[in-house]
Amino acid sequence: MQLLLLTKVPLYEEDFERQLKQLGNEVYCSSNVMTRVNKSSFDKNFFTQFEGIIFSETLYDIDVYEVINHLPEGNMKLFRRTMGSNYDITKPEPFHAWIPVNSDLERLREILLIAELSNLATKDAIHVQQVTVKQKLSELNLKLKQKEIVYYLIQAGDRTVPREEISHQIWEKEPTKSVLASLSKVVSKVNEKLEHKFGDDAIQTVWGQGYRLSKTFYDYLENDFADKQEFIIH
Repeated sequence: MQLLLLTKVPLYEEDFERQLKQLGNEVYCSSNVMTRVNKSSFDKNFFTQFEGIIFSETLYDIDVYEVINHLPEGNMKLFRRTMGSNYDITKPEPFHAWIPVNSDLERLREILLIAELSNLATKDAIHVQQVTVKQKLSELNLKLKQKEIVYYLIQAGDRTVPREEISHQIWEKEPTKSVLASLSKVVSKVNEKLEHKFGDDAIQTVWGQGYRLSKTFYDYLENDFADKQEFIIH
């Protein structure tokens, strides 16, 4: 993996950094990220070049959570090194794993491998869900724009999506009155087509806020995805 090792004292991490590199990882060790992360000029996309971040035991928890709050969304793995044993190994959240300071090379390899396998399993589960959703959409005999709007709404989860956001995403232009009228027409067509199958409106209108999928329609598309996401490595 490409790893970012955050610490207060880079020299202190030399042995640990050497272990990580022995296991085939690329490691970037930094102390100045901790001081730059709160500045308005800091670009959080800096983190996207890494697959995982390891927080040194030299950092205070408050500093660690400050960085976590600035991380962009993604599948980045988070690790926390610890000197003591006062942690629950079964509940590492928000970290994907704890790394005891006294870990030898084999133990370190095992911790990183389990985290990587978990990451691959999550990606596979998401891919399965996307295929399942698209297959079910194809069975509903919806036109292209209708499918695109439904698919965008399912990605939003239980969030009510503003009409302007959907219009900009689907038509890739400013949400003019004409575009918003087209959106309303497409939504009405979807509800008309699916009324016999789901009863109430498949796409619900939340006045003054936007659109969201009805729970019945959402559950139909998502199927048992929640079960697919649960992946435990013993």
